[in-house]
Amino acid sequence: MYKLNNPIVVGKIRSTYGVLGWLKLHSFTRRILDIFSYQPLFINGISITSDWRKLSISSWRLNKNYIILKITNINSKEEAKLLTNYNIFIDRKQLPVLNNTEYYWIDIIGLKVINTENYFFGIVHNIIETKANDVLVVKKNINDHFNIYERFIPYLQNQVIKKIDIQNKIIVVFWNPEY
Repeated sequence: MYKLNNPIVVGKIRSTYGVLGWLKLHSFTRRILDIFSYQPLFINGISITSDWRKLSISSWRLNKNYIILKITNINSKEEAKLLTNYNIFIDRKQLPVLNNTEYYWIDIIGLKVINTENYFFGIVHNIIETKANDVLVVKKNINDHFNIYERFIPYLQNQVIKKIDIQNKIIVVFWNPEY
């Protein structure tokens, strides 16, 4: 068994594929096949604190927009079904080191968002990738004057995103609270 100090989800086993123990894998990496550049991949038993198992992938192939993979010693649909809906993890130390002006999405999720007038919008809940630009999904502050449950703030560096302070867990944006 292995120990991951800072686990990060990079994919999820969605369902079985066929009767010979193959599985559908949804990759959360920017390019679908980049998930294989982070080796080893891990899966865990019950919770994030339980024992980690290294995934031994014997074969895989790309099928449309998802990956079909075969895990060593999983040879039937019934055995494969036991692994469905499990997340695939890596340890944070497996990620390439970035310069101090770059961030991984995992670093931004959970940060407080305020505008340049110090209006508190809420917390970054997710980031959506669009063709034009990434978008911050910000869940509302319970005291939101405009009662907007969720805001979508474009991730436009210098135009909308004025400052990201990872240490203090704050993003400063140039954004109208009424939007």
